[in-house]
Amino acid sequence: MAVQAVALALPLLDTSMPMLLLSTVCGGATAIGLTALMLTRARDLAGDAASGVWRVSRLLLAALSFWGGQRLCALHVNHGLQASAPEFAAHCARFCSARGVPYAALQVQIGVARGQSMEEQARHARYLALADLARQQGCSAVLLAQHGDDQVESLLLALLRGAGPRGLAAMPARLQRHAVLFARPLLECGSAELRSWLSAQGVAFMRDPMNTDPAFRRSRIRAELLPVIAQLEPAYRQTLGRSATLCAAADRQLQSRAAEEIRRCAQPGGLDLGALRATGAVRLSEVLRLWLRLHGQRLDRARTEELVRQVLRTGQGAQRLQLQLPHGAVRRQGGLLVFEPKQASGTRT
Repeated sequence: MAVQAVALALPLLDTSMPMLLLSTVCGGATAIGLTALMLTRARDLAGDAASGVWRVSRLLLAALSFWGGQRLCALHVNHGLQASAPEFAAHCARFCSARGVPYAALQVQIGVARGQSMEEQARHARYLALADLARQQGCSAVLLAQHGDDQVESLLLALLRGAGPRGLAAMPARLQRHAVLFARPLLECGSAELRSWLSAQGVAFMRDPMNTDPAFRRSRIRAELLPVIAQLEPAYRQTLGRSATLCAAADRQLQSRAAEEIRRCAQPGGLDLGALRATGAVRLSEVLRLWLRLHGQRLDRARTEELVRQVLRTGQGAQRLQLQLPHGAVRRQGGLLVFEPKQASGTRT
């Protein structure tokens, strides 16, 4: 199953181009460690991920089996959020060493950002690290290891926070972030299937304690809600996944229209404020959120409404326009709306 899943994902990508296939550790938001794996052969560069948890180890073994005989290297991302992080890094090092995979580690700093959770900050730092590595290696794609249960949990979390079509689409099979293509080939695989595969292969793995920590909503959904849903609907993974797919289709229509507006408003260095105001308040909200997502930023509802208000006020004589974000700021420069990013920090070991 795991080898097949990796193989089926490859047609989504242009395999004539160099590829970097990387993986998150545990559902993305609460991940602590991450190992990014590069798989190289004469004409293609592909990669997979190695980490101290079962999914990533499985993906690495699947890549080794599928791509057999390739030269690999691995990167472990440590967010420094739990005491056991060194144990995860050590497991990654042993796992890679036993298979002849060169190994490196990256420590990222998670600061305190107003209005953003620790999980969101860790996710942002992780994506930056993955994208930086992909660009440094001249690669065109990153594969992530989230599976079907992660997808269901993401959908339920979105429902509980009252999300719209984009949130209810949960995790897309493919997305563009930091100018790098990310893909998730395992969204139709369940965690039980993957654990069974690992057991059959005799692969030792570590368990992330944050996965069972009731302080996290996702952990409680996994432990308390999913077993009940499974009794009501054994095929819940497929049915809820179908709902996410339908919401994703609806969101693509909205995003397509927003992208057209961005192209219409685009100027060298930013977006034309006059053209933005002409889109109207309702569509402007989607336009601004998409524009900032293209810069790797996520806007919550409150910040979106505030930015829309400030943009519209520029048509009433207001000169000042500024919105501080966790990883940058939106400002006015003459007649343009511009985004100024912060510099990411990290130390390789």
